[in-house]
Amino acid sequence: MIPASLQRLEDCHHALIDALDAQDIDGLEEAIEAFRMALDDVRAKGAWHGQAGVLDSVARIHALSEAARIRVNFLTDLNQQRIDALAAARGRENVVVYGRTGRAA
Repeated sequence: MIPASLQRLEDCHHALIDALDAQDIDGLEEAIEAFRMALDDVRAKGAWHGQAGVLDSVARIHALSEAARIRVNFLTDLNQQRIDALAAARGRENVVVYGRTGRAA
């Protein structure tokens, strides 16, 4: 039943966000694997778009996806700052050049 699958996917998002916030590598690996399985389950269900409550669940899951994405971007930036600080401490500054698209060139 798709609402149960969506609930499982939502729960996996919460676990993923909790692991990201705690910077718990083991918890993150477990959450990613559970997330992958839950996503595969949702994809396998087929035509579920017309069921009651699905749009509300999808909206909540989308908001959680955005929250996780923001955390990943923050942690990526934090890691890059640490790499840059270590490079500067070694006397090798890490210069990043950005192109017009905003991506590192």
